[in-house]
Amino acid sequence: MRSLLLSTLFCALLLQTGCKPSYPNCEADNDCPGHADGREWCVNGKCQACRPTGNDCGPGQACNNGRCEAVPGWCGKHSDCPSGLCEQNRCVACKNDSGCPAGGRCNAGRCEQDNRKPCKTSDECAETEDCVAGRCTPVGGKRYAADQCTLQTVYFSSDQYDLSPANTPVVDTNAECIKKVGKPVNIVGYTDPRGTIEYNLSLSEKRAQAVKRRLQNLGVAENNLATVPRGELDATGMDESSWEKDRRVEVMFR
Repeated sequence: MRSLLLSTLFCALLLQTGCKPSYPNCEADNDCPGHADGREWCVNGKCQACRPTGNDCGPGQACNNGRCEAVPGWCGKHSDCPSGLCEQNRCVACKNDSGCPAGGRCNAGRCEQDNRKPCKTSDECAETEDCVAGRCTPVGGKRYAADQCTLQTVYFSSDQYDLSPANTPVVDTNAECIKKVGKPVNIVGYTDPRGTIEYNLSLSEKRAQAVKRRLQNLGVAENNLATVPRGELDATGMDESSWEKDRRVEVMFR
């Protein structure tokens, strides 16, 4: 204690000699050992890896409480996304074939390779196929979902992502449908337009993950489940009554 007191008094009397706060405390950026190579900054008297308003973190990361953390749903290329589609560094679900890269096919929000035979007329296709949009397509399309059961949308309260007594039965019904059909699904999370882009992406991912966990607990294989956070990208609501429809998770067969 005596030596610490003497050291403090010595620094107070000889500021001109360059006494500095003990790490991680700081008074300026230069007090942080990692500042010289761009790894640390002095924020509110503490050395931190990033600044709240700076661009100190690398691609796909954001500053959170002085640390660089991965941004949920961030992508740099199409192959980074379970849906196969990356737009403005965000994994999104496709809406039609034209939105998929390299001539891929959009199936329930997911881009997949289109192995159907090219055609100009139905005469070029098998007896069980029609020529649809230039491709030989089974008559009636993929019937398994519509014929056997229908997947329902799961709605959430504002800022909530945990399943409630109101929406849990919807997920349970979807689980039975998925097991009956035996096909993989995309679990696409959405939010209303309020909040920051980062917050909404994180919230939509948490909603999708909550549904995924419930489906797994009910016996749906994990490799048949892929989450896709959409955040506020498709929000259309203008007030509380319409925002309710934005706060949802859609479960779609691939």
